[in-house]
Amino acid sequence: MTAELVIPQSTALHRPQSFEDWRARLDRERIAPVISIAGSRGKTSVLRAVESILRSGGRRIASWTDRGVEIEGQQQSGELGPWSRALTRLAVGGLDVALQELDWATVQTLGASGEPAPIFAVANLCANSEACLVTPETMQARRALARIRSGVAPIGRLVLNADDFAVAVEDVAGTAQRYLFGISPETPMLRRHLQQGGDACWIAGSSIVFHEDGSTRPLVDLRWLRWTHGGAIPIAVQTALTATAIARCCGLPDSLIAAGLAAHEARPETMPGSFNLFSFGSSTIVVDRPAPSWFLRSALRATANLGLGRQIRIAGPMNDVPTDDLAEVGRLLGRGGGVLIVHGAWSDERLNGLRHGAAINEVPPIVLQSPDERAAIQQGISMLRSDAVMLVLAEDSAAAVRLIARRIRRRSSLARETSGAA
Repeated sequence: MTAELVIPQSTALHRPQSFEDWRARLDRERIAPVISIAGSRGKTSVLRAVESILRSGGRRIASWTDRGVEIEGQQQSGELGPWSRALTRLAVGGLDVALQELDWATVQTLGASGEPAPIFAVANLCANSEACLVTPETMQARRALARIRSGVAPIGRLVLNADDFAVAVEDVAGTAQRYLFGISPETPMLRRHLQQGGDACWIAGSSIVFHEDGSTRPLVDLRWLRWTHGGAIPIAVQTALTATAIARCCGLPDSLIAAGLAAHEARPETMPGSFNLFSFGSSTIVVDRPAPSWFLRSALRATANLGLGRQIRIAGPMNDVPTDDLAEVGRLLGRGGGVLIVHGAWSDERLNGLRHGAAINEVPPIVLQSPDERAAIQQGISMLRSDAVMLVLAEDSAAAVRLIARRIRRRSSLARETSGAA
């Protein structure tokens, strides 16, 4: 630290002493126990981590993600009907809590029913990119932030990312209502929030710590969280921090949060395209979604920590990435050489932009083309060598996850047969 951080007693706020206390307070105020999670990236990952924490405490859960509605772990047919049933069960005591993933467009529609939110978490917005801040999507997101502020109950909490300055702006609710999370307490937004007596969690050494009511204490060592690779995957660390903040806001105790985070398994089939990790012999395969350069940087930083061998990157047309950002995307994908496999139907302008960006690296990558995503993944797998890392920016993340899982099962089966024959 550059200067000693003096943290005063927290601003007056009713902090639930337990999950039961939190639920009882919501019941008295007639507020449905629905935890909402918004953000530009990583919403499903956060939701699944919170599910793990809640299940460690034996809680009965309903969840609504971009893959549909689940009630007590069972996938439902349809969305609006099952979600309505889940809300009814919440009201009569058949469920304990519900988790809802919201995109920015959906956030804009909130409030029409007048239902206040007890906890609203915002994972990120723009990763502090000026180029991102002027996109139409971000303009919509910033309007959504204003809607979020007005939609949180007076006794509710806003869980906000202090590392994303557009999210943690101080005019989004008062200090007492905000619960911030970030990598370091020296982050300007987090530092100021703590000095004003706010609640927060961050990383100290290799541990998640949190500060509430004038006291700072450790929660769990990242080395116990296998899905963060001991803290080597920044995206996963941010997920753990967000989930910790949400869990503390609904009164869950330290030990249960730590146990739930340690028990969490980031299963690709439940959240395809959310930085899914696969071990393929001594190599690693990652499945993520196409992203503009400001989000791609964090994914590439994470993959760089997973292996020292050849880096293979696979990208399709990436139609949601702005054309004027493709040169920077190409530069990032081609950094450090390796192999870049492109596939699908590209316009000449977009493909040339990507290729130009890749070529300006000091050591440019080998650029190959495949007809489609399936063929590109197969081609990439055939090129894996010791300690290699293959990043798939999947256009169809569910199909990519299924294909890779099948290849791994087939490889394991062949290895067993070979071992048995020997």
